Amino acid sequence: MHTADLGSESGDSRAESAAAAKAAVRSRLRAARRELTAEQISIRGRALAQVLQTVVPAGSAVAGYLPMPGEPDVRPFLIDHAEVGGLVYVPVIASSTDRLLTWAPWSPAAQLRRSAFAAVEEPLGDGLDTVALREHHPEGLTVLVPGLAVDHQGARMGQGGGFYDTAFGAGSDQRVSTSGGSAVGRPSDLGPLRFIAVVHAEEVLRPGAFPVEPHDLRVHTIVTEREATTPRPL
Repeated sequence: MHTADLGSESGDSRAESAAAAKAAVRSRLRAARRELTAEQISIRGRALAQVLQTVVPAGSAVAGYLPMPGEPDVRPFLIDHAEVGGLVYVPVIASSTDRLLTWAPWSPAAQLRRSAFAAVEEPLGDGLDTVALREHHPEGLTVLVPGLAVDHQGARMGQGGGFYDTAFGAGSDQRVSTSGGSAVGRPSDLGPLRFIAVVHAEEVLRPGAFPVEPHDLRVHTIVTEREATTPRPL
């Protein structure tokens, strides 16, 4: 066996080990989310809105999300933000195979339909791809990033679909620098991105609690129903 083959097998083994470890953590976190009642989610959602209002400027452009069961409910914040003149977009799964999202304008009056690919509601109508959305807001964009967990250094673990990592992570065609929030590599006027991880308070974990891979998206701010915090430097 060639040395290159050994290296490839070693890399494959590490990837499989990381995937297995992530799967175990995801299973535990999903089970904990299933224990949350609708009332608890609602109470946390109202508290979450108050925290988000302290870190998201009124009137700014926000790429939010409509929650899946068990996810932190950002709808109270999105409603308040839209009512004071903020622009809100939410993701629509354009392709599950290619892990592509488009971004549809959202308001409290938006007509919704169930996604064909996930347990989530999506607005009717046309959306913008990620590059077009950023071109539309050269002043910058705040992205509320859902996930199952985030560690104190800002590493996020998602549901495993890879949609946000594909759109914004190190392997994306956005070529986003999460340290500076700017993008390069496209001949477009793309404004800065600010990533805010939105998780339940008990889902903010110590570094090392789950594997972190190079393509995983890192965030600038962590928001829970209790507080907003800035990740510690690596």
